[in-house]
Amino acid sequence: MSQTKFLVSTILQTVSDLRGESTVNTSARRIRAVSRAENDYSNRKFWHTHLLKDQSMAGDTTSDYTVGSATYPMRENGLADIRIGGTTEAYRYDIVDKDTYNVKISNDSGTKVAYLWFDDTNNLWKVHVNATPAATKTIYYSFYWQSPTRTATTDYVTVLNPMIIVKLALADIYEGEDEVTKSLTAKNEAEQLISEAIGADNSPAVNQTVVMGNNVSQGYGTY
Repeated sequence: MSQTKFLVSTILQTVSDLRGESTVNTSARRIRAVSRAENDYSNRKFWHTHLLKDQSMAGDTTSDYTVGSATYPMRENGLADIRIGGTTEAYRYDIVDKDTYNVKISNDSGTKVAYLWFDDTNNLWKVHVNATPAATKTIYYSFYWQSPTRTATTDYVTVLNPMIIVKLALADIYEGEDEVTKSLTAKNEAEQLISEAIGADNSPAVNQTVVMGNNVSQGYGTY
């Protein structure tokens, strides 16, 4: 049994319980509140639960490739790793910002480097790579995703503690009802639960070693 995936219907049941409602409210408005809550949560940090690893796609002799999908949309700065033509370190591409990319290729046109950019027309993230991979090359990559829009009670939300989504959704619902005090209380409770989840997600377990990066400018997550 998963401890991180919960049905929207389960979240709505708890929301109704806490509001003292005799029946579960599964209206589209409530589902939208849950969806917004999950999206808020998924963008708080680079959660271990939101890393989609070891993906692959074929090169096509161009330099720009879509990362993510409708089911697993990549979050901002979510590309964790990219290798072209193989899976060992020799095939790794450095992921940098656009300015650093320009500097690197001006110094060495053959350097293995990539940067992310947002395709506003198609509403998705892409990665631009140098050097351009041949059609015979496979692109291997891993990325962190953010939650897509949830529209049904049979959808699942991914969260370390389901009460986080419950409290964030309650805050949203109460705000829509002009219950400012109740909204702030639910929001504060959600923030406390999120802080606890971040601490747990960042903490190594017994006999684990967690590398945060070579310096403060590197690595992923909220430290």
